[in-house]
Amino acid sequence: MSRAERRECDRQKEERCIQRFEKNCALLRGRGYRQKNCTVTVLAANVWGTAVILPFAAAAVLLFIFFTPPRAMFPSFVAADFFLLAVLLAASIPVHECLHALCWAAANRSFTGIRFGVLRTSLTPYCSCEVPMGRAAYLCGTLAPFVLLGIGFSLASVLVGYTVMLVLGVFNLFSAGADALVAAKLLTEGRGIFLDHPTQCGFYRFYKEKT
Repeated sequence: MSRAERRECDRQKEERCIQRFEKNCALLRGRGYRQKNCTVTVLAANVWGTAVILPFAAAAVLLFIFFTPPRAMFPSFVAADFFLLAVLLAASIPVHECLHALCWAAANRSFTGIRFGVLRTSLTPYCSCEVPMGRAAYLCGTLAPFVLLGIGFSLASVLVGYTVMLVLGVFNLFSAGADALVAAKLLTEGRGIFLDHPTQCGFYRFYKEKT
């Protein structure tokens, strides 16, 4: 398949995702729900997500500095360390998306509606869920990579004093910046049903007005 054919295939895939998303929106509106757009562009999510993550990344580095024995801090890297770091950094990208999928699937008790892909405009890999969810289920899947990879590796680096783990933890914190931004926005919203957007960072909130 040529590059042009792959781009066309990706474009058609995105269009089908958007069509299914719009169909779900229409179904929820038909059940009497009001709709609120809670999405941001990928660029805005990356910029503001980085700002949200900075305090967590700084805390990870400071914890490593203050709680790791001096003799273990920042040892000289050998070739094996660089190789291991490169492998782990590359592997963490698909693992990040798989954690979204696994947590949403566990919350919904099904892998139905889980979609993977790469946004054509920004070459950003993504995982989305086409199933409407409650706040807790959506939040769990959204924050899974941030907690398990970002915070997890950062804390592990403090416990074992291994700089590779610190770099990996900080990398995964920043990789989850957009997720953290979406989670923060989710927590500011009221109750309702939340539908993940397939091509933008964020979600649509569906709610019924009090009478």
